[in-house]
Amino acid sequence: MTSHALPSATPAPTISSIADGRQTIDEIDVQLRALVGARLEISRQIQALRSADGGPRIQHQRENEIITAWSRELGPRGVEIALSILTLCRGSLT
Repeated sequence: MTSHALPSATPAPTISSIADGRQTIDEIDVQLRALVGARLEISRQIQALRSADGGPRIQHQRENEIITAWSRELGPRGVEIALSILTLCRGSLT
């Protein structure tokens, strides 16, 4: 098993203008999209491995753990984000 270090949360930078803030948000959004894309691919690989072993593509207990973590960190809106990410990463269920 390979260990991957996860980036730690960093405090938000201080901005000096609306334009500066918007640029920072745009940069963060680029990073978020890249991370979601990477998560999507890893999820696809896990589902394929699980299916190849005869297991289900989706493990609801694992999804509940993910939702709980997002909720604990961000509250009710974290649940919405987690559900959106999980739905995206499940791929087609048919």
